Amino acid sequence: MSNKDVWIAFTKSRPLEGCCIDFDGCEFYFADIYVSIETIPDKLVALGDITEMVRHSLEENCLELVDISMLVRYKNGEWKSRTNSFNDVNALAVKAKQSSEIVFSSFRSEEIEELQAYRYSIVEFDYE
Repeated sequence: MSNKDVWIAFTKSRPLEGCCIDFDGCEFYFADIYVSIETIPDKLVALGDITEMVRHSLEENCLELVDISMLVRYKNGEWKSRTNSFNDVNALAVKAKQSSEIVFSSFRSEEIEELQAYRYSIVEFDYE
């Protein structure tokens, strides 16, 4: 029996020729990318496969992957969003899982990334 897991890649990318993203002429743009993958119990997930899916999706949008600062598996109930923005981590993860497609948050420029504290809180559980 297989399930779907959603992984979130926190990315930094560079626009390539033909890219329609041009907020402020920055060299880099940042986005959180949600990848839904089939998982099989007792089989490890190949993080390299997720990275390649992210890279390919960015290239389809004329962006070059520069860095993935964090790659985490999304678990329902562990993430709290402190804003009501359209970048809500829970809503984007559900969309990715239901559609089985890669879902992008909005892109942020370098300036916005530096000015804003894009922070996600993972709910702490007492597992004991």
